Amino acid sequence: MIYNRKCILLTVIIFLFIGIGQASFAQQNTQTETGAASWYGSKYHGRKTSSGERYNKNDMTAAHNTLPFGTKVKVTNLANNESVILRINDRGPYVGKRIIDVSEVAARKLSIHKQGVAQVKVEVVELDGKAIAAGEPIRPNLFTIQQGAFTSQELALEQTEKLKAFDKNLPVELKEEKVEGKKVYQVRIGRFESRQHAEAFNELLKEEDLEGMVRES
Repeated sequence: MIYNRKCILLTVIIFLFIGIGQASFAQQNTQTETGAASWYGSKYHGRKTSSGERYNKNDMTAAHNTLPFGTKVKVTNLANNESVILRINDRGPYVGKRIIDVSEVAARKLSIHKQGVAQVKVEVVELDGKAIAAGEPIRPNLFTIQQGAFTSQELALEQTEKLKAFDKNLPVELKEEKVEGKKVYQVRIGRFESRQHAEAFNELLKEEDLEGMVRES
């Protein structure tokens, strides 16, 4: 029964990756998206964003789930054609099918502050400090599962063997880093094109007590 359940879960993950995933990935992989935008304000003012910056409701910034931090986008309110240029410094939104969260000041300039949500067009205008030409594809962020961090290389290698025993084709990376002058061995699993795929596979690993933390690679 456990084996059958794993097969079903793997089939679902493959379906998401090849079927639904391709459609959404293709959209995120181009320089233009259309969808719902929301905004966040005073409640989050001063809190750390996913990029490590402090959120400032008066800065022209936004949250997006896949575009690299620092990317500049043009956001246009389709109801009134008002536009702003924003810099991506956070991840989100995590509600429904919204594609971007803009700062409070941006929401006011777009005239969506009162209504809360609006249909917008998001166009990438600058990526990694370089202007994006029309039709040029966007390089998305990838996600991985950090299964553990060990001070002992032997323990880290034991963990990688457990993961390979779970699935011999599973990409497992053992990465050595220095933290406060000490060697730390991180065990990372896979490369996923969306957080959804990584989370789904992490649930599968949970069945064998091998789950980790989904993070951007």
